[in-house]
Amino acid sequence: HLCWSRVHIAKEPAMSKKHTAKKGWLRALKAAHEHDQWGQSIEATDGYTDVLKMLGNVDDLNLTVNEREIVAKSRAVVKERMEAITAGKGATTAKEVKGVVQAIEGLFTGKDVEVDIKVRSGVNIYADSKQNMITDFVENALLPPPRSVKPGSQTISIVIKSIGLKDAPTYIDPFITVSVVRNGKQIGPIQDTKKSHVVKDKHVKFEETVHIQTPLDEFTGGHSIFFEFKHYKPKKKKVSIRCFAFMEHDEILQAQKQKLTQLELYKKPTNFTKRNVNLFSIKQLYLNVKVVTHKH
Repeated sequence: HLCWSRVHIAKEPAMSKKHTAKKGWLRALKAAHEHDQWGQSIEATDGYTDVLKMLGNVDDLNLTVNEREIVAKSRAVVKERMEAITAGKGATTAKEVKGVVQAIEGLFTGKDVEVDIKVRSGVNIYADSKQNMITDFVENALLPPPRSVKPGSQTISIVIKSIGLKDAPTYIDPFITVSVVRNGKQIGPIQDTKKSHVVKDKHVKFEETVHIQTPLDEFTGGHSIFFEFKHYKPKKKKVSIRCFAFMEHDEILQAQKQKLTQLELYKKPTNFTKRNVNLFSIKQLYLNVKVVTHKH
């Protein structure tokens, strides 16, 4: 529940677009917070709804990474306070909203800002904001288990549990693209997991099952399964690959006997030839998967 840090905020011209937006945020937030303190739940909820819309519409402000993080955390707390008022969910209080007011007051001042914004552990601070409402970019849906399989053949499903990243909470709409590669070229259908909004202990959680369409009997030494971790970049308005992992044929066979397999992460760009790949991190953070075998 702890998100405390000191960040340096660049100073903006007095009449900049950022300052104009900030005045609107503070006016609406302070009004809603005052209603909240007086126990006027309907007025407070209406006011917080307006604040959420304002803080979720910041694409044209060209915020820095630190500014974007403060805005996203502020929005997450306001949303949690709304849920506490309307549905009795969570324990976020009006006092915690006061911390949001103080953080926003420090934006665009050119000074170091003490940011004391408390967000529940595991919450993706970018979920549900306009930055995160790019809902149609996952192009390759997950497929059902393959049907046209010869009797006696084996197929595999891969349960993607999680991926470990030191900056796990910062990714917007992350997902993983899975493909079968033979001798450096993708073959068969490419599949994308659903976007994840769950983060815990430096891990983006997926718990998604990918049914590999190529029967295991057709795999040779030249076959691998690739996993590309992707996320949305609002500034560039595109999906970007952050890192990738792969399982070679012998690793797939070995993984069938293990409860969990940890795959090394490699730096982008994805290299399907697997030549001259470089580790993404020296930290003990991996792509965690489980391989399940099906006999037909």
